[in-house]
Amino acid sequence: MAAKKKKIIVPVKLEWWFNDLKSVTRLREILEDPVLEQAIAILKEAAGPTVTSINSDPQANSHKLAWYAGYRDAFNDLEKLTRRPSSSQPHQIDEWTHILDQ
Repeated sequence: MAAKKKKIIVPVKLEWWFNDLKSVTRLREILEDPVLEQAIAILKEAAGPTVTSINSDPQANSHKLAWYAGYRDAFNDLEKLTRRPSSSQPHQIDEWTHILDQ
């Protein structure tokens, strides 16, 4: 009888993720697959803004561009999960670092 795998409750802390070298390595292998790389590139290009998708409503454009930025960031953040942090500090995905409190 096969042993049951321990079910991981998501989301897990980033420290736990990076301590699981097998998962980090496997995700890197998956993301380096040429078929997946091509599929991601196609999706990013297809979802991107075009001249015909520009709306006369600035708020609608802002929402579309914000959605697209998040869409692209999701793929980029997956890539970040394939590289263990080099320092002893917990790895943090930079989010909203472009906004400064003034």
